[in-house]
Parts: sequence; C-alpha cells; structure tokens
Amino acid sequence: MHESSTGPVFLNPSGRRWRAVRRGAAVVAALAAAAAGVAAPHLHELPQESARVEHRAEVTSEQTGLDAPIVGRGPLVRVLEVKPDGGRTVGLDPFTGEVITELAPQEAEAAGSSKYVIEKYGYSATAERTISLTFDDGPDATYTPELLDLLSRNGVPATFFVTGESIARNPEIIRREAREGHAIANHSLTHVDITSAPDWRARLELVTTDRILRATTHQSVGYFRLPYEGDDVESTQRTVDGLLRAQKYGYVVTSHDFDTLDWMHAEEGSPIPLPDLSSGENITLLLHDAGGRSRRQTLDYVAELIPHAKAHGYTFHTMPQAQPWLQERVHTVEPTFWDRLTFQLARIAFGWSENLVRVLFGFAVASVFLLGTFNTVLALVRRRRRRAQVTRWATCPPAPVEVTVLLAAYDEGAVIARTLRSLLTSTHPVREFLVVDDGSTDDTAEQARLVAREDPRVRVVRQANTGKAGALNHGLRIAEGEVVVTLDADTIVQPHTVGNLVRHFQHDHEGTLGAVAGVVRVGNSDRNVITRWQALEYVTQIGVERAAADLLGAISIVPGACAAWRRRAVLAAGGFSESTLAEDCDLCLSLQRAGWRVTQDDEAPAYTEAPDTADALLQQRVRWTFGTMQAIWRHRSLLFSSSKRWLGWFVLPWYVLSVLLPLLFLPVLTVLAVFALQIGGAAMLLQYFAAFTAVNLVVVGVGVRLMGEPLRLLLFVPVYRLIYEPLRAYLLYTCALTALRGARLGWNKLARTGVLDVRHTAAIAVAPAAGGEGVHTVEVPA
Repeated sequence: MHESSTGPVFLNPSGRRWRAVRRGAAVVAALAAAAAGVAAPHLHELPQESARVEHRAEVTSEQTGLDAPIVGRGPLVRVLEVKPDGGRTVGLDPFTGEVITELAPQEAEAAGSSKYVIEKYGYSATAERTISLTFDDGPDATYTPELLDLLSRNGVPATFFVTGESIARNPEIIRREAREGHAIANHSLTHVDITSAPDWRARLELVTTDRILRATTHQSVGYFRLPYEGDDVESTQRTVDGLLRAQKYGYVVTSHDFDTLDWMHAEEGSPIPLPDLSSGENITLLLHDAGGRSRRQTLDYVAELIPHAKAHGYTFHTMPQAQPWLQERVHTVEPTFWDRLTFQLARIAFGWSENLVRVLFGFAVASVFLLGTFNTVLALVRRRRRRAQVTRWATCPPAPVEVTVLLAAYDEGAVIARTLRSLLTSTHPVREFLVVDDGSTDDTAEQARLVAREDPRVRVVRQANTGKAGALNHGLRIAEGEVVVTLDADTIVQPHTVGNLVRHFQHDHEGTLGAVAGVVRVGNSDRNVITRWQALEYVTQIGVERAAADLLGAISIVPGACAAWRRRAVLAAGGFSESTLAEDCDLCLSLQRAGWRVTQDDEAPAYTEAPDTADALLQQRVRWTFGTMQAIWRHRSLLFSSSKRWLGWFVLPWYVLSVLLPLLFLPVLTVLAVFALQIGGAAMLLQYFAAFTAVNLVVVGVGVRLMGEPLRLLLFVPVYRLIYEPLRAYLLYTCALTALRGARLGWNKLARTGVLDVRHTAAIAVAPAAGGEGVHTVEVPA
C-alpha cells in the first residue's frame, strides 16, 4: 500500500541533485553580482560631487574641534578654513583650498586664532523683509495636501525639505509641490543623523534621495538640510561633522533663523510662538508637515502667521528666491535610467513595504484566526458527540479483544522500568507487555527483566539494532494481541489509558477502525521555559487541531508515543516504514489510503519526557519536521484525493502551504518588517503580535479546558509566538536544505534523564505479580 521506495525519502546518495542546486545558485549569484557591479558605480555617484576638484585630505571634527567659532548671519551654513591674506582674513573651502569668501572685520575678530569657523550666510544684499516658510520631514499623505491648499489660497510659496522614504510613499504630492512652484530639497532618505552615521550610510542617504527627487520632479537640487540640526551655538557646533560631509559631497547646507519647535508644542499642547517681525530683518522659519501624531497645530499656525507677516510688510519667498547661492544649485534635468531605478526600488522598499507587511501579516492573522476558530468549533462539537458516544457504549457490552502493549526500546535503561510499572497498573486486561530491546548498549534489557520477574506478562525480546521502525515491526509480527498498543519507552500512563484506547476497537462492530491516537502530554512541564512552551504546544495541536481533524475523519498523525493499532491492518499496510523518520505519520497515512478509519481518545493520556534544552529540542523537531515532510511526499497521491476529501483537500494541502509559504515569503517578510520598524512601523507590528496572542489565547483556552490542563498555562501564551516563529523558520529551512542535499538525517535520539513532574509519577505503584517467577526472554540473532 506504500508508495514505492528504494530507501529513505529524499535520499540522493549520488549527490546529483545537490550539485544541480549549487550550480543553479552559483549562476544566480553570478548574475546578481554582475548586475550589482554594473549598478553600484552609477547608484553611488553624487551629481554634485562629479563636478568638484580632487579632494584634499579628510577633514573632520578632529581637525576643527567641536567648538569652532560661529560667525555671520543667515539661513545657510558652512565650515571654512580661515587664513590671513595680506591684511585681510579669507575663508577657504576646507577640502579644495579654494578661497570662497572674505570675513568681515568683526567676523575675523570672532574667529580669533581658530583655524576653522562655522559661517552663517545666505541672504541677498537686496533682500528686504523676506520670510521663507520651510517644512521638514514630509510629504505626509494627510497634512501636506491640506498645507498646499492653504498656501495656494494665500499665494504663498514655501520650501519643502523632504525625505526619500516619504517621497516613495507619496510621489504625487511631491509632483504637486513642484507644479505649484514650491522649492523642494534633500532631507536624507530616512531622516538619519548624517553627523553620526557611518560614511557609507550618509552617502547612501543623500545619493538615493537626490535620485528620487530627480525621478519625480525632474530637478537636480544641490542643497540639503541636516536632520536634527539646531540654530543655537552648541547645536550648530555639534553638527560640524555633518556639515563637513555635506560640503565634501558638494551640497550647500541650509539652516534657519527661527525654530518654531512646532513638534514640541504639538506634544505639549502649548501655542506655537509667532516670530518677532518688528526689526524688519529677513527670516527663515523651520516647521514640519509630517512626523508626530498630528500636524494640525502647524496648519493652524501657518494660517495665523501669513496675515500676521503680511501686516508687517513681509513678502513670502522660497529659499532659492531669497538666497542666490541656492538658485544656482537648482537645474532642470532629464532623469536617467539609474534615477528611475532608484525611485522604483524606493517605492518597493518604502512605498510598498508597509502595505505588503500589512497584507502578509494580515493574511497570517486571518489564517490563524479562521483556522483557529474552525478547529475550535469542531473540537467543541466533537467533544459533545464523543460524550454521547461514550454514554451509548456504557449500555452496550464490549466485544472481547486481546491486547498486546508494545515498547520498542533503545538505551532506555533510565526509564524503562518506570514505564512498565505504570503499565502494570492498567485496569484493562492485557495479554502481554512486549519489550523489544533494539540492540541497546546500556542496561535496558536488565531493567526490563527486573519488572518481568514481578509479572510474567512482561516479555523481553532482544535483537540487533535495526532502528525504531524495525523494532516495532518485529514486535508486531510476534505480538499475540489483536490490538497492539504502542508507547515510547519513557512514557508513563494512567491506569485507564490502555482501556480507553482499546474500547474503540471493542465497539467497532464494522471492523473498519485501524488506529486510535492517545493524548500525549508533557510530563516535565515544570522543568523550565522550554518544557512549558511544549506543554502549551501539545495542548493546541492535540486538544484542538487533532480533535478537529478527528471529527472530519482526517487525522494525519497517530503518535507512536501513545496509540492503539489493529494488528492485521498495520501488517497489511506494510508495517512501520523505514523510509521516513516519522514512522507514525507514515503509517497513519498508509492506513487511511487503505480505507481504514483513524480516531483519537481524549481520555487516554500518556506523559512523556520532553526536551528541556534548546539543543535537544532542535534535534527532536528537525527529525519530526523532516520525517513529516518525507511522509507527506511519500503519500502525495492523497493530496486532492476524492476518497479522502477532508484529508486530501484540507488537512494535507494546508500542511503543504504551511511549509511552502514561509519558505518563500519569510525572508521577504523579515526584510519588510525591518523596514517597517525603521520607518516607524513598530506600533503596527505590535498590533499584529497582539492579534496573534489574542487568537492563541482563545484556541489554547479551549484546548486547556478540553484536555483538563491547568489554567496557569494560559499565562505563557504571550511567549508562545516568540519561540514558535524563530523555531519554525529554523526547522523549515534546515529540513528543506537537507532534502535538497539528499543527505541521510540521523535519528538524533533524545538522551533520557528520567525526570518527570512529581504529580505524574506519584500515582505509579509497583503492580503485584500475577503469578509465576519465570522471566520470558528471547534473543534474536542479527
């Protein structure tokens, strides 16, 4: 009944598949490197810098100091190297050595003996009573259009210092600003501090924004305003490295005369002060049309300021209109291919990333919610039906069924005796307890024999090591019972566990039942965070998800750690497969393909020792995940099978999607999430995390109630996704890579410590001997 296989699924001993994958990856990498090599020089080039002469030695605050004197007045700012020259003091470009200005006597006096000064300058000699409104950080989708409407109604031009990320989100607003005659200039890509950023980051921020501006406005703009710049002496001196960088790259750096601090007043709810216009001096105001919770107060302030300034005889100008040094830095250009490419990449990174994050996270939340709700409702309906079924069974005499309990053991000396003694307390009659020692290197057989002396129903069979599937198949062949209950050798049960598993076969009058899944619980959940997380996971997957699948007749995994099997059905299906590492999943699918039913009993608990370290957990889960992938691939003919509608059209396809979608989209989602965090999307990500947590809380709450677990598990729900998502990503990529390589994955058996919570082991009693003193041991040759 199995798919034909000559060995472990995905195994590729020749390595041909992996060589093909590596060749394909090498070709893709080479093409990407070639494309990057062609694009990098173009995307890295500064339009302003290309016309400059060869730079001299690097100049930073180490040469200028952080206390360079500030001289002059105006909305532009630059660092000058100061030198005496025949009775006058001249200011030189610190990078080219070119004389660009002569200091006035009072400025030379203020410079004193300093080698460098920071000069403020910029107003035209003919400018009088000019006022320039400047707005940083935009455009904003809500407030900038309202501001443009306000400026248009009053015939007032303004200067907008925009960020590349905001342009990428709102390119039409930038185009409107250009159409309506406003000045637009660079304010970095992501509002990074150019003063403290690494040089490569500073250059990237400026170059990228320049190219975005060229692509959207058809203008090359050679002036720039530093994010986080101030107008007081100390703030200006602290930005000297940022000023030097911008000058080195060929920019004119702008500042302001009057900082409205509108962002601070908006947070405090205090009025924004109007500037003192009584002196009649030219003035440049700093405002913001984006950022913060609201720019409503800024709009109201502008509406108040415009008539106030006009009443004082002021006229409004853009900065280039009032500063001739800026007029010559603005040129109409035809965007290049690299400009347009940069803009499109920015649209993807900033314009689409937030929306794509919303779509992907929204899909994930909706999927978890819908699937969680669907499974929860089904689990609750099933519980009601199962209670009614058990009530009916109480009125019907059960059919007699011979039972064998089978344990496949390898190096389980620390726990095998405890497991057997818990089984000997079973209230249901068991014909034999069969232990198949699969070539253990410890005292597993000796420990089992000690228990066998207490009860002759315990039978110990030793064989050469063949693996768990081989040991189980050997046990099935020699088992005397019609129903075989399999347990892991570290698992303990309650007295009614075996009986509750077997009762389904006793009442299966049609003889169509092939297997019954028990409920595996974490027996050492009090150990640490890792075991508590697993306890929560087991509650969700077994108490809700598998219960729902049971109602649909679509269980895909019957856990070998606690299950009952119809012996003839398993043997007819070929037994436990050695082609996968998830022999229980493989066999469950084989039975269903052969037409056998599979169900679950919620009142058949078994307590197992879960991994209590990260390394052990990863080893176990890699085996589980890889084995399940092998089993699904091996039984892929079940997908969309007409005979198994819910299994073939819902359960298995959903599993496939849950593997493929993260493999494809997780890298993209991770990158976009990082972008979202950088552009202020932390609140959005927290909302999604809260949504995941709320859905998990409901689903886990139902699972806890159905499985009778302690309510304190619910306190761990917020931590659940923080462990689950990184773990699942690691497992998926590790297993996918292993499958592509065609490597043989080892069993990576969990080293048993024998530690279980006291509340589970306290009820275990040593069963009295049923009679006889002989120990039934069989040695099987290799």
